[in-house]
Amino acid sequence: MKKFISTLLAASLMLLGTQAFAQMSVNAGYLNSTLKTANASSNANGAYAGVSFNIPIAGGLAVAPGIYYSMLASKSGDAASIFGVTISSSSTFMEHAVNVPVYLNYGIDLARDTKVFLFGGPTLQYGLASTVKYDESVGSASGSHTYNNYSNENFNRMNVYLGGGMGFKVSALQIIVGYDYGMMNQYKGDNATKCHRSNLKLGVGFEF
Repeated sequence: MKKFISTLLAASLMLLGTQAFAQMSVNAGYLNSTLKTANASSNANGAYAGVSFNIPIAGGLAVAPGIYYSMLASKSGDAASIFGVTISSSSTFMEHAVNVPVYLNYGIDLARDTKVFLFGGPTLQYGLASTVKYDESVGSASGSHTYNNYSNENFNRMNVYLGGGMGFKVSALQIIVGYDYGMMNQYKGDNATKCHRSNLKLGVGFEF
């Protein structure tokens, strides 16, 4: 797996170096993410933004490396009243990451300056920060603390996604929908259930 990641990253950097011969696009959009184990799942929402470079190969086929920032967040909580005293607790999850996709895409012209395209391939992700903030209160007393997930050596900072999707382009404007599935177990504890993340994304782009 480490050799695969190194090869993917080297290929991405090499392709990014050819940007003078490629069409650059700026992209941003919405993310819906699911972290699933055998017995449970949790959801988070967020956003992504970045650039990609469409490098023609032949006909409608092209390779499109890129680099993106992504953010995910979710919040959950509960409250109860015992003998007139309110007790509440909540947790806020926040994650930031850098993503390097290397997609193959194939475009089909529908009319002048209008096309539909399909894309797919791997994405290498490196986690920048992942935290959970816990807030508790009993009556008028309250407290909070923040846990850094990456302080636990069993929590995996790296991931490799496989996925794809489709897009619609009119002139320089693009509309994209895609899905990625994380191939790497996100928590490697001895007694942990395998934990995988998947992302659904909906975005727009502008090609220069």
